Amino acid sequence: MPGEGPEVWWTAGCCGGGFQVTRITVGEKGYTVGIVGLRRIFEQLVAMGRALGEDTAEELLAMVKARNYVPSSAEGKYRAALLREYAAFQASRETRD
Repeated sequence: MPGEGPEVWWTAGCCGGGFQVTRITVGEKGYTVGIVGLRRIFEQLVAMGRALGEDTAEELLAMVKARNYVPSSAEGKYRAALLREYAAFQASRETRD
């Protein structure tokens, strides 16, 4: 689903708190993975004024890795997928404004 924006669902936590999980497609083979807190990360990046670019991709990956497992061998693929989804998130915000 590249360019369409991420699919989001909620899951209950052990203490009653819900975690937002977003499915994205990673890599050339199109593996689907769930990322906890991605929407909130995107909102933080927008609030900090982060534009698309390699620096933002590195920051985005670091923020995702704080709550999600990312295999070191797949970091480049995750970085590209996360940046693509961040671009879709920004585009969807612009059409709403």
